Amino acid sequence: MSDIHIALNQSAGEIKAIHGVNNGPVCYGSLIDVTHYYIDAEIPLVRIHDPNWPHAWEVDIHTIFPDFSKNPQDPQNYDFTRTDEYLRTILETGAKMVYRLGESIEHTRQKYYVHPPSDYQTWTQVCVNIIRHYNEGWADGFHYDIRYWEVWNEPDLDDRMWSGTPLQLYELYEATVKAIKTFDPSLKVGGYAAARPTLPFLTDFLAYCQERSLPLDFFTWHTYTGNPQKIVEHAHHVRAELDRHGYRETESHLNEWNYLETDFTKIWHRGNEYVRKSNFDRQKNAHGAAFTSTVLTLLQDCPVDAANYYDGQPTALFCGLFDYHGVPQKTYYTFKAFQRMTKYAERVQTLVDNKATNVSCLAGLNGAGGGAALITSYGGNARLHTIGFEGMKGPITVRVYTIDDDHRLDLREERIVSDSLLVWFLPSYSVTLLEWSTLEV
Repeated sequence: MSDIHIALNQSAGEIKAIHGVNNGPVCYGSLIDVTHYYIDAEIPLVRIHDPNWPHAWEVDIHTIFPDFSKNPQDPQNYDFTRTDEYLRTILETGAKMVYRLGESIEHTRQKYYVHPPSDYQTWTQVCVNIIRHYNEGWADGFHYDIRYWEVWNEPDLDDRMWSGTPLQLYELYEATVKAIKTFDPSLKVGGYAAARPTLPFLTDFLAYCQERSLPLDFFTWHTYTGNPQKIVEHAHHVRAELDRHGYRETESHLNEWNYLETDFTKIWHRGNEYVRKSNFDRQKNAHGAAFTSTVLTLLQDCPVDAANYYDGQPTALFCGLFDYHGVPQKTYYTFKAFQRMTKYAERVQTLVDNKATNVSCLAGLNGAGGGAALITSYGGNARLHTIGFEGMKGPITVRVYTIDDDHRLDLREERIVSDSLLVWFLPSYSVTLLEWSTLEV
């Protein structure tokens, strides 16, 4: 048997276009703009949290409505200007949007905005009027038809994101979802962007919602890890908890994820600058590209409806897609390779032999005689691998593209395969894209 077996005659459903990101294509006050790369990769969904344009305050409640002592129904008390500009740059890429209602993380010793709102009623009215501004044109606004509205972010992290109690967060969600659903029942409302989805915070939140019959259209959660299987475990845990509490129709969104080689509490410690550099360099190189490709492949079989890599904006930290000059990195080319996979959305069965350690494969067809496979080695043995095609109806022309230490989705070879077998060398950390078409005779 081949190391990697692709069964062209065995359907496996559809390939999910889950290559969403956090934040938009502009940074440093729009000085750096990678819109063309977003468009080229057909980023399907952008979630907004902690943008740096040039600071993290765009879209935040306190930026748009700075004085809670004023009337929330008066348009004059709002400042949408910077958020308007930021959202425009995102929507012009063609992506859909998840708008996070809340505040950005605060790493400073003093916390300014990550507290429970002083007046929940005012807060919910502000949220509804933000929706009115972007969906119904209120206050010289727009008709963007933003469907996903997320309540807060990572209240289970620590006081950098929420200074209140868990119960206060649950009550904030209750007040917000009721207000939004009263305004427009068709909108999708969710939260709470769990930083640690296995903590009791999640179970207690869902129990609170279940007891009060609160709507929960989508639940959002995060995982940063160097082990892709941890993401798989969290995906199944979240789905099981949603189902157990009666939220079987609730979408599961992994809306922050990335490579992390150590614990967040350690990476920021004074004296750990070399640890930080190692981590963020790996996010951008062949190691990060292979990690990303592995996750996008594994998520195809996970109960996850949407995903957003953290993040897409061209900054030095967390963004594995670009450097702060806007130059695309190896991991961006994984996104580009995955975008090409979505053109072959008729997924087919694949099987990787046990001897091909740490190798994964995703394959699909386009219904017109063409196919593609995304083959990833995430720390596997650097060696020749055999790739078998079951169900070939004749010779095919195969084009091989690679991402590794020396290549950025470069076309390496084009050859005719007539005996259902291709032999190719996979570096230890690498992404290989095969695209093939039926040979015309």
